[in-house]
Amino acid sequence: MSTKRPLQPNKIDREFEKEVGQRKLEARPEEVTTSSSVRRVLEGSQAPPDENPDVMVGIKSELNTVKETFALATVPREAYALGLAGTLPYLGTSLSTLWLAWSLNTEWPTRSIFLNSFLFSHDSATHWLQILEPLQIGYGAVIISFLGAIHWGLEFGEKQPNHSRTRFRYGAGVLAPAMAWPTIFMPTPWALTTQFAAFSALYFADSRATARGWAPTWYGTYRFVLTAVVGVALLISLVGRAKVGEGHIRLSTGELAERIKGGPGSGDGYRNWAKEEEEERKRIQEEKKKEEKKRKEAEKKAKEEEQKKKRAEKEIAEGSKSKQDSGNRDEGTDEQGKKEETGGKEGKD
Repeated sequence: MSTKRPLQPNKIDREFEKEVGQRKLEARPEEVTTSSSVRRVLEGSQAPPDENPDVMVGIKSELNTVKETFALATVPREAYALGLAGTLPYLGTSLSTLWLAWSLNTEWPTRSIFLNSFLFSHDSATHWLQILEPLQIGYGAVIISFLGAIHWGLEFGEKQPNHSRTRFRYGAGVLAPAMAWPTIFMPTPWALTTQFAAFSALYFADSRATARGWAPTWYGTYRFVLTAVVGVALLISLVGRAKVGEGHIRLSTGELAERIKGGPGSGDGYRNWAKEEEEERKRIQEEKKKEEKKRKEAEKKAKEEEQKKKRAEKEIAEGSKSKQDSGNRDEGTDEQGKKEETGGKEGKD
């Protein structure tokens, strides 16, 4: 019975390794051929060919791979929930941008009562777009800086020094905010595009760290899924802002407001709904003024005609009265003349 202490399962038997290392290699020329140590680069399968190959097998395999990737079964529940929750502000601002851009490119008010119930007016859409721009870009800068800071946290938790690992982690932690924060001062399309490039670069860096054992085994897949969601959100934002107008517009500077109000920033091919609405309002007001003026003129004319009629009736009445008075005077004169003639005759007699 051996009195040697049994080895622990994870303990290396250094004496046995030393003994194997000191053994002399034996030559076996009879086992060596021209093709024994050579493997073909491209070789067919050793299994017999399937007479009825199932085309769906490969597709199902690929779908299962995608499903397992996005399921993130190996990711801790807390990291999974918080990571997906962190993408919600991106999705919210991106979908809102697309919605407001549609509102700006739709005539307001529309002929549909249903559309009017949930579409924004042009002024309201412009106002909310100017608020969403700094929110989305600022949030993206914070998240990119946070992704770089993760590597610092992992390095602070290490107990064994490693120069390559330390240099990689500190470099990632410094470069992330250096790429993120200048985007705050860029025009919107440039800022979103630069942030997408930063997210992609950090994903490749995290994949490399995972492959070299400098991050948890699930971290590479986890970052791939989150980067894909953020990339889709950024694409939606870029499409929405392209619908607003030219790609170089920065909403916070008021260029869009100038275009809507018909200012110097308006470009060719852009229909200025606010200006048209203002012109229509002025036209309606002018028509109302003209109608009011015509109505007053008609009333004035009717009054003048009524006054003329009254004057004519008065003149007729006065003329009739004067004729009557004249007739009475004539009759009195005749009677007086007759009386004088009668008196004269009587005097002669």
